[in-house]
This record gives sequence, structure tokens and C-alpha cells, in this order.
Amino acid sequence: MRINHNIQALNAYRNLATNQSSTSKNLEKLSSGLRINRASDDAAGLAISEKMRSQIRGLQQAERNSLDAVSLIQTAEGALGSMHDILQRMRELAVQSSNGTNTDEDRSAIQSEIDQLTLELDRISDHTQFNKKALLSGDAGGRPFVEASDSAITYDMSVPNSNTWKGIVTAAPTEKASIELQFDYAFGSQTATAIDGKRFTINGKVYEIDAAGGTAGISNTSHIAVNIATWGSGSEAAVKGNIDRLMQTLATAINANDSTFNISGADITTPDTGINTGDSTFDAPGKLLIQSRNPMSVAEANQIQVSSTAANVKYFNPLDSTEITSATKTLVGNPDAATANQFNLTFSEIPKDGDTLRVDNLNITFVDTLSTPSVNEVLVSGNRSLEDVLTDVTTLIANAPLNSKTAVNSYSVVGGNTLVLSTRKTDDNGSFGIANGLEVQFKDNDYTANLGKSLKLSIQSGANNEESMDVEINVMDTATLGLARDINHQNGGTFLPGNNAIAGVDVSTESAAKLAIDIIDQAITKVSNERSKLGAYQNRLEHTISNLTMTNENLTAAESRIRDVDMALEMSAFTKNNILNQSAQAMLAQANQFPQGILQLLQ
Repeated sequence: MRINHNIQALNAYRNLATNQSSTSKNLEKLSSGLRINRASDDAAGLAISEKMRSQIRGLQQAERNSLDAVSLIQTAEGALGSMHDILQRMRELAVQSSNGTNTDEDRSAIQSEIDQLTLELDRISDHTQFNKKALLSGDAGGRPFVEASDSAITYDMSVPNSNTWKGIVTAAPTEKASIELQFDYAFGSQTATAIDGKRFTINGKVYEIDAAGGTAGISNTSHIAVNIATWGSGSEAAVKGNIDRLMQTLATAINANDSTFNISGADITTPDTGINTGDSTFDAPGKLLIQSRNPMSVAEANQIQVSSTAANVKYFNPLDSTEITSATKTLVGNPDAATANQFNLTFSEIPKDGDTLRVDNLNITFVDTLSTPSVNEVLVSGNRSLEDVLTDVTTLIANAPLNSKTAVNSYSVVGGNTLVLSTRKTDDNGSFGIANGLEVQFKDNDYTANLGKSLKLSIQSGANNEESMDVEINVMDTATLGLARDINHQNGGTFLPGNNAIAGVDVSTESAAKLAIDIIDQAITKVSNERSKLGAYQNRLEHTISNLTMTNENLTAAESRIRDVDMALEMSAFTKNNILNQSAQAMLAQANQFPQGILQLLQ
């Protein structure tokens, strides 16, 4: 018998520890449901299982990718469906216009609808998006680096392959147009004979003075009579009365015969005879403000001419009280509106070396390498973001000489890719370079080389590299469909993809309408072909999704057989090890009693 080493107890303890370790693993597998919880459980099985897991998760994401692609295609195809509806209506209108029973007025109404439907086709092409990705306007590389939200900025078709967009942005007028007629003492002191028959021509209508009180009549029945019952002479009071009666009667005649104007009593200022009566002069002349009923721009006001054959009539600008001495007198419109017109220049990419942007007289050139600081250049190379580039642009606008940005009301960068500009300048019908409005021009050097690029998407439809399918969506704007026309309903081959139409195909005559039917038929065919292609893509993707789902299911089952625990088998092992634990504990207790037998030898 030995006392220093209780070999029986050590043996029982070793078996107990082994059984407890096995029981612990049983509990881990039963609680997790996994046969492999760590590499030591099955090193080779773990490696195989992890590879399968990467494939399973890849297949699941590929399925989601394919579903997203189906949604994208459905969005594009739905927009094309709307375009089909519009084209069918346009064809219907063309057939209607080609009928000989229509009058010119009928065809004019049809033409108006054709024009609006054409503009709607371009709007659909420009604004159909999925996840902010334009679908029907082609690849960004086939469009200019920046696009303007204001329709006034259009492609410069006066120069072939100009790669340039430009336009004059104006604000809607908020002030009425007007001109002030002033009548001094010399006008009112004329005799009735001298003043009788004198004419005021306003907005193409002739108003003739009948100073004889309507007894003599007017010289032309097409003229509008300004009947003045009494035309006095002699005293200042009589002269003043002549001018008062003339202004009141003329204002009444204008309001009654031309809806363009609305002259109120507040617009008539009686002459001021002052304190020096009898000096054959006025301290202030009589004033008649001829004012439009609605707000007008400078250009609209300039279309309304005012003149008179009467002597001593003076014309004044109501905005600054300066006398108008030019040969042609027109109404004066306010060049500034109370409400600014805000528009966006949205950049689809960082401008390339040599691209340019003009804001009023400020010409900005985008370069890879900066030259002297005095040149209006913006660096686009290096690790510069689009927001950095646009921030530099706004800095140049802010530092431009005052006369270079008089039309710019405000400017800012929004969203990192949009330059927001606004102006209060109204239209003055000025040409580019000298116009009152905000002039914008930009040039994309490689636009012509890349125009009309279709949108190409690579759909990752598998779990591994190169397991993808390509989807291509063509540009579907009116230029591509052959429907884009200028204001005169002409094409001339100048409308390139990405350039919105100004009007639609010509249906203003019977022969033109018949030609339009064939043109619209060709456009319908192009849209049909594109829809068919998208439908084929969708059918293929639906089969891809079905295959991915089945493969995912089978691979998951295979991975389950490797990784997951057989619960029944593991429960049996747990039960066995649990019994062994209890037995080992009992035997350890018995082994620990053996050394006590040595005490019997000491008695």
C-alpha cells in the first residue's frame, strides 16, 4: 500500500475529466445546433463549410442584385410604355391632320398638341431614373459634363459639332410696363382747330382727337374718337382744363378699346399752375401714365409703341424720370423682377481639361495644370472632388468684376454636384453677349465623339467573379427617335442625342402630316424594339433568379450536412457521457477511501 500516490484516484479523475470534456462538447453542439463550432471539431469540414458559406451568401446577394436589375428594367420599360402611348396619340393626330376636311386653325391646334407631346417625350427620357441613375438618356459619357435645368440653355446648333450649350436665363416679370406722357402749357394752349384731328397711336390702335365735340367727326372711321366737348383758350385755367379733359378722355378710350392697358385715376396727374398764375406756364406739366394691365418684360414692353402727331407731347421713362428722345417710343419694362428665377447646373462628372463654363462675362476654363493666377482657370486633376471644383467656380463668380456678374443674383453649391444660380433680370430680347439676362454657356470638348452612348450596366448575377450579365439601354430621346424639331418645325440634321426638341414634327399641312405618319411609325418601331429587348432581359433575369434560388437551396443543404449537428445522435452521446460522469464521480469517491486503510496498520 502506498500513501504518496493514489493511483486509483488519479485514474478515476482522468476518466472523469475526459467524460466532462466530452459532455461539454455535447452541450455546445446541442445548444448551438452545429457539429462544427471551432476548427478543432473538424478542420477539413470547417474549411469546406466556409467555402460553401461564401458561395451561399454570394448567391443570396446575386439573387438580390438580379431582383434589383428586374426592378430597373421594369422602370425603364414602364417609361417606354408611356412613350408608346404618347407616340400612338401623335400618330393619331397626324392621321387626323392629314385629312382634307381640316382648316388651318384645326391643324394649328393639332400642331400645338404634337409640340407638347414631343416635349413630354424628352422629359420622360431625361427624368426616368432608378436609384438616381438616368435610364433613357444614355451613358453619362455620352452627355455633356453638365446639364442645365432651364430650358433656355440649349445646344448651339448654329455651328456644326460645336459641343457647346448656351442660353440667356431670365426671370418672369413682376412689374407692369408703362410710359409717361407729359403735356405742358404749350400743348394745352393750342387752338381747337390746331389740335383737332391729331392722333395718338398706341399698340397699333389710332386714337384721334375730336376737339369740336364730336360735331365734325374724325377723319377715318377705323380711328377711335377722343371726343373733347370743350376746348378752351386764353387763361391758364382754360389751358389746364384742356389738358385735364384730354388725359381723362384718352385714358377712357384706351381702357375701352385695348385690354392690354389698365389706366386708373391715380395714373393721371393734373397740371400744377402754381402760385404764379397768369405767367403762361405750369409749375409742373400734366402727366398721363399709360400702364399695362399685367407685368411685362423689357422685350414685351418694347413691342408696344407709342407716338403722337400732336405737337409738344413729351415721353418719359417712369423708372428714372428721364425723357425718351429716341425716334421710336415704346413702353418701358422693368429690367429687374421682384422674384428671382433659380436654376441648376448639375454636373455628371468632373470637367475635363479644356472644358469651359461661362457665367455672364466670366469665362472659366477647366485645366489639369494651373497657369498664372490671373487666368480664370479651375484645377480638375489630382485628388480633387467635384465639390472642390464647384467651390472654386463660386469663388471665381464672387471675385469677378461687378460688370461681369450684374445678372447673377445668387450662387451656391448643393449636394456636391450642383451649381445653383439665380437671376432677377427680365427678358430684353438681347442677343447673347449683350443681353440683359444671365448668360450661361458651357463647352464639352469630347461630346461629339461620345454622343449617343447607350447606358451599359453589368449585373453581378452570380456568386463569383465574371459571373455577370450585361444590360444595354439605348438613348430614347426625341432626337434619337427622329422627332426633334426647331421652332419652325425643321430638323436639318442638327438635333443630336441629348439635345431636347423645341417643337415636334410638322403637321401644319396635309402633305406634311402624311410625312409625319411615317416618321412617327419609325419612332414607334424604335421604342417597340427597345421594349422587346428589355423584356428579353427581364425574362433572362427571372430564369437567373430561379437558378440562383435552386442553387442556393442545394448548396445550403450540403453545407448543413457538414456543419449542422445530428441532434438525435448527439443526444445519445450526451446521455452516455452524462452516465459516465456520474460513474466516474462515484469511483473517484471510492478511490479516495483507499488510503484510509493504512490507518488500520497503525492500531
